[in-house]
Amino acid sequence: MNRRSFAAAGLAAALAPLVPSRPAAAATPSSRGADYFTNAVVTTHRGEKARFYADLMQGRRVLINFVFVGCTDVCDSVTQNLVLIQDLLGDRLGRDVFMYSITLQPDFDTPEVLDAYAERFGIRPGWSFLTGNPAEIDILRRRLGFADIDPKLDLDIFQHAAMLRIGDESLDRWTMAAALMRPEALIKAINRTIPPPGS
Repeated sequence: MNRRSFAAAGLAAALAPLVPSRPAAAATPSSRGADYFTNAVVTTHRGEKARFYADLMQGRRVLINFVFVGCTDVCDSVTQNLVLIQDLLGDRLGRDVFMYSITLQPDFDTPEVLDAYAERFGIRPGWSFLTGNPAEIDILRRRLGFADIDPKLDLDIFQHAAMLRIGDESLDRWTMAAALMRPEALIKAINRTIPPPGS
């Protein structure tokens, strides 16, 4: 992703209101479900198989981004920034909030490659790097809102947006934020959509 594209994505995120997709007062338990998000079988960086919706998303509060190991510039910066978010989440990670980083190059980013990448950054339980069938990963990318409106840019994975999808699946409550925002600002954006328990 080049600097122009990142700046445009960051500006768009800054201008977009960081509010749930429906007013809090009107929020009721609902879901788009497996028909929308799909139950594509994915494999974690630990080599564990999982159904994307039923095992990883259903009823959960999630943070989702797309990366690939061959992107050593922006992707590494995003992952390092999310490590700081991992630290700020503390014991919420893996209990109240789950993080998923999905590869854009499933043919190359095998579980073994992703495991080495996760180990390099000190990823803790509660954050999984995912790979799977390329066609199914592409469907997930589009359903999660990571497709570029420009078809030519969408075909170039180096132009992918450095964004973080934030959501409470049980309430169908979603927003997006620039994944390279300052950690303090990003955790505030996260907490507005998926507040800490008791808040």
